[in-house]
Amino acid sequence: MIGDDDEPRTVFAPGQDGGEDADRTVFGGSAPAAPTASGAGIKPGDVLNHMFGVRRFLARGGMGEVFEGTNLATDERVAIKVMLPALAADPKVIALFKREAQTLTRLHHEAVVQYRVLAMEPELGVLYIVTEYIDGTSLSDVLASLRPSAAELGQLLRRLASGLAAAHRLGAIHRDVSPDNVLLSGGELHRAKLIDFGIAKDLDPGTATIVGDGFAGKLGYVAPEQLGDFSRALGPWTDVYSLGLVILALARGADLGLGGTLVDAVDKRRAGLDLSAVPMPLRSVIERMVRADPATRLQDMDAVLAALAAAEVPAASTPRLPLRWIAIAGGAALLLLILAVWLFGERDAPQKAESTPAVADNPVQRAQSAINAALPSVSCTWLSIVDVAQQGGGTQVALTGVAGDPAQAQEEISRVLEAQKLPSRRIDFADVSSITQSGCAALDAFRQIRATGRNRLSVPQRRFEMRPQAQDESYAGRLAANAVINIAIGDPSLDFALLGLEPSGKIDMLIDSRRMFADKLRQSSDGIPIADLGEDRYRLQIDLDHAGWSGLLLVTGKGPFDADVLASPLGSRGADWRERVATLASERGWRTDMIWFQSVNAGQD
Repeated sequence: MIGDDDEPRTVFAPGQDGGEDADRTVFGGSAPAAPTASGAGIKPGDVLNHMFGVRRFLARGGMGEVFEGTNLATDERVAIKVMLPALAADPKVIALFKREAQTLTRLHHEAVVQYRVLAMEPELGVLYIVTEYIDGTSLSDVLASLRPSAAELGQLLRRLASGLAAAHRLGAIHRDVSPDNVLLSGGELHRAKLIDFGIAKDLDPGTATIVGDGFAGKLGYVAPEQLGDFSRALGPWTDVYSLGLVILALARGADLGLGGTLVDAVDKRRAGLDLSAVPMPLRSVIERMVRADPATRLQDMDAVLAALAAAEVPAASTPRLPLRWIAIAGGAALLLLILAVWLFGERDAPQKAESTPAVADNPVQRAQSAINAALPSVSCTWLSIVDVAQQGGGTQVALTGVAGDPAQAQEEISRVLEAQKLPSRRIDFADVSSITQSGCAALDAFRQIRATGRNRLSVPQRRFEMRPQAQDESYAGRLAANAVINIAIGDPSLDFALLGLEPSGKIDMLIDSRRMFADKLRQSSDGIPIADLGEDRYRLQIDLDHAGWSGLLLVTGKGPFDADVLASPLGSRGADWRERVATLASERGWRTDMIWFQSVNAGQD
């Protein structure tokens, strides 16, 4: 049975603990406790499956020991979680361990620690999980020293809610969302990651963990239903409550004091919470998250994101807490070109979907606001709204873009609208193309630094027909499509780069700076004619001699735009790459826009 103080930890780094027995002063120079010597296990110097070298012991939890290790093929630092020998013979424990890995190796989100692999080391006979190694400190360790603004609180809430939404869509709830389990990579709030899904519970009511269906987690941040109130029914709303408490604690700059005995914890929740430390307008969102009765609480993270968008919390004005960071796996594109339509009106300011009663009653505004808030958390996608309209008493939404799994993405959007209780919803994904999973990391990384406001990239049409090329054209005498792309940056002080993307995940740097673009403009050669339309607007023609989808990525901000980062080859887009993209984006103010289009043979759809 996993207890309150000895739950398993998923990933450790300096400044984290692994239960009561783990040393919390690693940064201060104290050596962590030694791993258990009894029974089979691993030790520094071991090599697991000829892939992962074990470097040093970090900590011990109720189910396993955690070591720092190295991927011998890539030199990436990793965390290795190994089941304790005393538990390895228990089939229930093994089932929990495996389910944890099976769920979380499918989860890719910048706000959640990345699980790499579940494997058995045949010679040592140990079952282990490999995760990314996070070098940072827990939120609980710095709670009293942070003074976040309303914008920073809102951005953190958005980031963590987005990560939990991704986990919930895979059928697991965390059940122990607390400051201890929010790790600040590099000590920075805007790079927060959720850790320790070791007690995550499958949402299938036919399955149970070894902790049963009741309490799991620390008393201070669990929901009332985890303490036995309200029929003990657990679900996404359970994490909603705990996440609300985390934001409240950060706003206060102190632990909430909701622990104690089980009876004390129940009574304190029933008595209600003082939310005065939470700034307006964020307070209205937190109030709906921490209602004791789950039936009156915001039901899931999509509802939280929609409420946050409607509350008009101001955006963070400094790089301390920019957008949300990366999550995932990435795409690229063959070509010379790249791009695809996402004509979707002005997005300069936060949506004001429910700022007035009139707007709150407008299903079109509600739908658009809810979808805009949810899109950053829909993994392996780049989607934009084409149109939202009312037809026949229902709401119709048309989107365009690309997705690794269009059916799953469509289902996620449908759940967002369902949470808004919109009647007879119809979601049109006819203009959404599928791409390979190998392109997911780049899509997710670049989506998290997606610019808000007007589109800077657009195409007059989504499909361009291939035709025989004249002798003076780049593919003389051959079939090729002549794709037309519009670029509207509107700020000559911004540097920028253009990259080509392929559904396979391949990325090519086409234009690495405004200076190179200006040279191309003067030369108007190399198969990429450029016309200056004035006011920092341009029209490009990209010629393609192959059928299929291509994408164009625009990155604006301060250069240089490192090709080895932005156009990193397939196989090298792990956690370290995502952190590098996030760090450079923060330092240089990078923002992205992307379009996708298709070149088709005559008669091809």
